[in-house]
Amino acid sequence: MSGMKKKIFGLLIALGLAVPAFASVAVAPTRVEINANKLKNNYVTTAIEVKGDSQQPMRFKVYPGFFTINEKGEVVMTESSNDPHDLTKKIRFVPSEFTVVQGRNQKVRINIANLNQLPDGENRTMLYIEDVNPKEMNIPTGRAGIGAQLIVKTRVGVPVYVDKGKVSKEAEIEYFNIVKAKDGLYTDMKILSKGNSKVRYSGKVQILQGKSLIDEYELDGGVVGGGNYFVNKQKIDTKNIKNSGEYTLRAVISYLDENGKKKNIKKEANLNITGKV
Repeated sequence: MSGMKKKIFGLLIALGLAVPAFASVAVAPTRVEINANKLKNNYVTTAIEVKGDSQQPMRFKVYPGFFTINEKGEVVMTESSNDPHDLTKKIRFVPSEFTVVQGRNQKVRINIANLNQLPDGENRTMLYIEDVNPKEMNIPTGRAGIGAQLIVKTRVGVPVYVDKGKVSKEAEIEYFNIVKAKDGLYTDMKILSKGNSKVRYSGKVQILQGKSLIDEYELDGGVVGGGNYFVNKQKIDTKNIKNSGEYTLRAVISYLDENGKKKNIKKEANLNITGKV
C-alpha cells in the first residue's frame, strides 16, 4: 500500500459561499428578480457580471437548470422538469462559455422573451456558472504512504425569478413552540407561504415578562417557496433572563408582499423558567 493514492471526485456547489482557493470567482448580483407586470415590453434583458479572482485564467461555462426550495429552505436541483413555471427552456444568455482573468469582469447578458405566455405567479430557473477545468488537490489521510487526490469542480448558482400576472406573496406562522434539547431551549416555528410566489422573510424574537421587554435577538431569515412551508428551529438566547418566572416569547416576522409593501406577522409562546437560571 506504500505510495498508494486514492482519487476522490467532488462537486463543490458554491451558492453564495466563499470557497478559498477553488471558488476563485465572484458573481453579481447573486440573484435576479424581475416583475414582468411592470415592464412595457414582452421581453426582459438584464445581465450578471463574473469576476475572476484567481491568478490563473479560468474557463467557465453557463447553463440553466430548474430548482425548488424544500421545507428546510434548501435549494433542490432538478435535471428535468415539466413544471409550467420552469424558465430553463425560455431563458437565453450570451456568452455561454468564456475565460476570465484576475481582476477582469465578464458580463453575461440574459434575455427572456414572450413574457405574456408565462403562467401567473413565480417563474424561475437557476443560471449556473461552472469551471470547465476541475482543480486537483492532494490531501494527506494521516496514514503513512497513503494520500488522496481531491478533484474539485466549482459551480456557482444565480437564481432567476420572474413574477407575472396575478402574483400573491402571503406568509403565515402556523405554529410557534418552545422545545427542550440537551444543549438548551429552542424555538420551533412553521412558516407557510400561502401565495403563488416565494416569501423572503427576516425577523426577531422578543422576550417579555409581563409588559416589559427583557431582550430581543435576530431570527434566522430565509426563503419559503410559493405554496410551501419552512420549519425554523433556533436556539433561544437566554443570557438576559436573570430570574425564574413566566416569560413570553414573541416571534415577529417581516416580509414584502406582491406590491412591495412590508408586512409583519406575530406569534407568541409561553416560557416558564423554574429553579436556577
